[in-house]
Amino acid sequence: MDFEFYNWMLVFLRVSAFLLVLPFFTMSNFPIMMRVAVGAIIALLIAPILPVFPLDKMQFIPVLGVMVQEVSVGLLLGFVSRMIFYAVDIAGSIISTEMGLNMATILDPMTQQSSQIAGTMLMFLATVTMFSLNLHHWMLLGFENTYTVLPIGTAHLSSALFQNVVTQTSRVFLLALQISAPVISGSFSITLVFAVLSRAVPEMNIFSEMYGFRVVGGMIVFGFTLQLTAQYVANYLNRLPDDLLVVAHMMGGG
Repeated sequence: MDFEFYNWMLVFLRVSAFLLVLPFFTMSNFPIMMRVAVGAIIALLIAPILPVFPLDKMQFIPVLGVMVQEVSVGLLLGFVSRMIFYAVDIAGSIISTEMGLNMATILDPMTQQSSQIAGTMLMFLATVTMFSLNLHHWMLLGFENTYTVLPIGTAHLSSALFQNVVTQTSRVFLLALQISAPVISGSFSITLVFAVLSRAVPEMNIFSEMYGFRVVGGMIVFGFTLQLTAQYVANYLNRLPDDLLVVAHMMGGG
């Protein structure tokens, strides 16, 4: 029974660190006790299927090292899972800048901080897409499968792991550019048209006249591309279990 408790405790540390990074569970109005309860239940489901880890036969310093190791693994897996939300946040910032609304901010209920309107809308869209399509089940399934290639207490750093994380991080900026590309192209087209008009009608105040068209045109294009953004989010989350397995495999020495 002690061994099962030790397994549950170590799994709970990795699960809690994993949930700590995910956007929905990090909302300021999300009860901490609920987050702890979710982590405890998930650990209770995973721990019985894992081999017994002899934690009681280890000294204090090695035990502390294993606990820190499991927390670090959970944080890294959570960071990889949250990359899509970083991408939509960056895309929202780019879209707000192109539309001329970068100074218009609202209160983000997830962080209780001021956020740009487009970024907040895309963040909610990504969260709703994840839960409405049950893609969070895939995320949890991928997390559970990491124990097959990365058992408790076997994680370590490597150059391959660093390169993989950097590669996945670069995908964040590529995905953000893909999401914001329609608005960028629309804003560029409007700017190009008014640049031609400024040569034809020098008396026209280009900056004041162009601002309204950029806002309206950007909002129209942004509205029509929300479905495309949801598809990007769904595609990323569908392949997330494989990404988590790759990262776990590299941490396990693969």
